[in-house]
Amino acid sequence: MGFFTDSLGRQTIAQKPNTPILGWALLGAASFMALEEENRERLRRASAACLALWAALEVVSGRSGFRRSAGALTLSWLARRIQD
Repeated sequence: MGFFTDSLGRQTIAQKPNTPILGWALLGAASFMALEEENRERLRRASAACLALWAALEVVSGRSGFRRSAGALTLSWLARRIQD
């Protein structure tokens, strides 16, 4: 198994988006369109939660080293962002 391939030798860098990544994108876009700051912040938090879920799923069950690494890097970036 290579860094960019799964156990069957298939490339796993680009895959069909799953529900958490779609939620992150849609909620993130909606946060830019929200008129009230309170709603904008709620949408940003929901978007970040979807991204964290996606990242955790990649760390646990990513099909290649690349996908697991992308999940781990995203989780560490989100954790650092929360601390700031």
